[in-house]
Amino acid sequence: MKLIKTGKTKDVYKDIDGNYVLIFKDSVTGFSSGQSDPGGNLVVGSVDGVAYGALKMSAYYFELLAKQGIQTHYISSDLSKNEMKVCPVKLFGSGDFTSGGLEFVLRYKASGSFVRRFSLYCREGQKLPKVFEVTLKDDSSDDPPVTQEILAALGLMSPVQYDIVRNKTILICDIIRDDLASRGLELIDIKLEFGLLDGVITLVDEISPGNMRVYKESEKLDYLSLSSLF
Repeated sequence: MKLIKTGKTKDVYKDIDGNYVLIFKDSVTGFSSGQSDPGGNLVVGSVDGVAYGALKMSAYYFELLAKQGIQTHYISSDLSKNEMKVCPVKLFGSGDFTSGGLEFVLRYKASGSFVRRFSLYCREGQKLPKVFEVTLKDDSSDDPPVTQEILAALGLMSPVQYDIVRNKTILICDIIRDDLASRGLELIDIKLEFGLLDGVITLVDEISPGNMRVYKESEKLDYLSLSSLF
C-alpha cells in the first residue's frame, strides 16, 4: 500500500486494487487548553482503544445505513488491524483524501462552537430545530462556516448538490439519533462528510465518537465510554 496522507486521527493508504485503506489511530482531538472535544482541531492526547472503538462504531453505522439503502464509501473493516477499506471518492472542496474538504454538521441542541459563536442568543443545551451547517475543513482558519452562496461562488458545491447533501445529512443523522436513543443516549450534534462516487453523492469518512457529542442523562460520554456501547 502507498501512504497518501498522515492525518490527526487516521492515516490514508492507496491499495493495489485502487481502493483506499484508512488506518485509525488512538489520537484524541480537542483544544489548546488540552480539553478533548469532537469539534477541536488539535491532537490533545492518545488513549489506548480509541482507534478500535472508532472503527467498530463506524463499521456498525455504515452497515446499518447500507440496510436503509444509503450509499457510503465503506467496503469492509479489519478490527484486528484498525483498518477500514473504502471506495475512492471525489470529496467536495478537495478532490481526494489528501487535503481540504467540507464538513456537514447537524445540531439538535446548542453546544460547542455554536454556543461560543452565538452566546448572546442561546445557552448550552438549548434545543434547536435541526440546524444544518457547512464548514471548510481548514484547521489553520479554525474550520470557518460557509453559506450555500459562498459554496456556489467558489465552485465547491452547486445549489442542487447543497440541497441533496442537506436532506441526506438530516436523514442519516436522524437514523443515528434514533439508534442512540434506543440505547438510552441523546445525540446533541454530529458532523459528516460527503463525496462523489460515480457521480452519486455518497457518505464518507467515519461515524464515531470523534464525530459527535452524545449524552447519557446529564453526562457527556467520552470516546471510550461511547464506543464501548457498540
